[in-house]
Amino acid sequence: MKNLFSKLLICCAFVSFSLHAMAETPDELVRDTSRQVLDVLKRDNGKNTKNIRAEVEALVLPKFDFTRMTALAVGRGWRDATPDQQKQLTDQFRMLLVRTYSSTMTRFKNAQITVQASAPAADAREVTVRSDVELPANAGDKRSAQVDYTLIKTPTGWRVYNVSIEGASLVTIYRNNFNDILRQGGPDALIQSLKDKNDALSGGKHASN
Repeated sequence: MKNLFSKLLICCAFVSFSLHAMAETPDELVRDTSRQVLDVLKRDNGKNTKNIRAEVEALVLPKFDFTRMTALAVGRGWRDATPDQQKQLTDQFRMLLVRTYSSTMTRFKNAQITVQASAPAADAREVTVRSDVELPANAGDKRSAQVDYTLIKTPTGWRVYNVSIEGASLVTIYRNNFNDILRQGGPDALIQSLKDKNDALSGGKHASN
């Protein structure tokens, strides 16, 4: 996630899942909820941005399996963590993702998301939904990229646990960042690192509001 374009794509990934817990198929879930959340973003008028962010977050977050996402990002270190450490890791990682990307999401309310049709087997538990995201011209250079969402079927519906941009996995990127911290200090060191990052982002976020 090196630049504004990458951040946009992650924002789009996080705004693409909100309603309809039991959509007929994963691609319909992505298509329908992308449209609805982008409609929320379009109500941003510069004065209600904080409320718009909160509304989008309330819609989006339940559609992600943050425990599974965190376990994959932490990798083998997840098995070394106690249940309490696993909960702290999940809570802090979830907060990091929200604080990293929510501050910019309203800038991309005119992004175009085209979801490719998919036909997973009836008994499929996991599926990848592919989409093309195009930036509006006012967000910088007009560019597009393929964004893939990996979902798992749960008793309450499909949940996203990974996002890949042009083949670059969000989970893998974070795992690479986490590995060094885990080798040096274990789960507690990673928890503290995530807390420090969240504290720094919280200060910046509130300052921008």
